[in-house]
Amino acid sequence: MNPESRTARLPGPPARGRFKRAGVVASLALVMASGVVGPATPADLTPSDRTAAAPDGSDGCRPQRPGDGRWCRGPRGPRGPAGPQGPPGQTGATGATGATGPVGPVGPVGPTGPCVGIDAAQESADFEIRLVLTGGRTYAGIRDQRAGEQQTLLWTDLSARPDYPAGGAAGLPCDVTVNAHNRSETVKRIKFDVITTTGQVWEAACVAFTTTHPATLNCADRTGRPKPWILVARQPTPDALNGGA
Repeated sequence: MNPESRTARLPGPPARGRFKRAGVVASLALVMASGVVGPATPADLTPSDRTAAAPDGSDGCRPQRPGDGRWCRGPRGPRGPAGPQGPPGQTGATGATGATGPVGPVGPVGPTGPCVGIDAAQESADFEIRLVLTGGRTYAGIRDQRAGEQQTLLWTDLSARPDYPAGGAAGLPCDVTVNAHNRSETVKRIKFDVITTTGQVWEAACVAFTTTHPATLNCADRTGRPKPWILVARQPTPDALNGGA
């Protein structure tokens, strides 16, 4: 038989397997030679491309799609900047009023306020008299009631007179009163009295002149000196009976 006319025998399964593996190796060599690089494997990644091991002990890599190899999660990026502050919310409703607290203790008694007082008298159709205590001072007033007069009060400060009670044992004036008498003579004698904070009674004497227009008060003596205040003879005392101290 002519060897050239003999039909060539096909290789069996083992031979075909060896040829297939050789073809695959040849194909890989051809791809590497042409510069085409396939998907990177964890061994091909640089240290900066790798991640720390996953909490379950794996390398943190997992396949993407069949045939694409594996991909690894990169390091976490820096925290981004804070967002803008939101607008303030609306003011809530006012809460209910709480219960009233207990009443506090009574405070100390304050200092005694200044005394004030007023009195009046009219024993003549020609004029009338006023006596006023205010601001610690005592004022005597006269008003002419005759026809043609302005009928305005004219005041005299009796506090400027000698011996006016102004504190200490005498105390301070705390109320006033007027004693006037309707007499026929031209000179009308009038007495002004004050009672002090210590209970003393002091008196000043004046006269009302109707010879002048308008009528006026004169609290000076015959020499023109102001008449002093005097502590009236005998002061009121407890259990007194037509007496006094």
